[in-house]
Amino acid sequence: MTILEGHRLVIDTIYNDKTRSLYKDVLVTWDALNHPQLGEKLSSRLQMLVDEGQCNVRLAADNVMKAACDTVTPQGVVAVVDIPPPYEGQTEIERETSSKDHTFFIVFDGISDPGNVGTLLRSAFSVGADAIIALPNTCDLWSPKAIRSAMGTSFQVPVRSVQSWDECLTFMESCGVTNDKIYAATMEGSEKANGAELVYESKPHDNIHWTDHSSALILGREGTGLTSEIRKAVAEGQIRSVHVPMEPGIESLNAAVCGSVIMFEYHRQCRAFNSSEK
Repeated sequence: MTILEGHRLVIDTIYNDKTRSLYKDVLVTWDALNHPQLGEKLSSRLQMLVDEGQCNVRLAADNVMKAACDTVTPQGVVAVVDIPPPYEGQTEIERETSSKDHTFFIVFDGISDPGNVGTLLRSAFSVGADAIIALPNTCDLWSPKAIRSAMGTSFQVPVRSVQSWDECLTFMESCGVTNDKIYAATMEGSEKANGAELVYESKPHDNIHWTDHSSALILGREGTGLTSEIRKAVAEGQIRSVHVPMEPGIESLNAAVCGSVIMFEYHRQCRAFNSSEK
């Protein structure tokens, strides 16, 4: 289970049928229910939970609310919810009804900042990514801080945590993503075994035909970038690399910015493909 805090996050997730079913317990103060802009909407959403009888909704004193919340200044509403089950790949029905003939995964390689995780989740949801795959040492995607940063999209984009790079590769292969369609965000390319000749250069993000096949984008940790295991996979040509072209004088982009830029290029290509089909 995890914790949701604040008017907008609780209001939005109760309104969504998929996330409303995850609710188990809610504490709310009178002040939150009387909020001048959001109190009435919060009350109506909480009434939905009461009417369905699946969740406890209880009034709480301010000191109880402060003890239950993670934030320094609680907004007066906090909920305990189930964490959705991990992503297992598309079901047969999902494949038959999907408007896409490919899947697109975002892989977090040790991203540690909950703010960046939240931003990337929002971008992933915005572009229609199929799932987030979290490699070891990635921050907890279900921590209250990451959920607040994601503004509820944590529950809209399926998530799967894996214990190793090999497990990640095996799972993506089962979903139709071949190694040569896995792209790590780095300027580095792959070299022959002796290191003398470049075989695969890192491609600009807009030079990859993202909609022609199922693919995955790997984003590395803030500051240190990709782990040595992923860098080795790139260097040995096991997977490919991609980068966002920049003007001279800048070494790198923020992880959330880099990932979002590449994701929205994928989205642009999806839109262009859909337009050409009409």
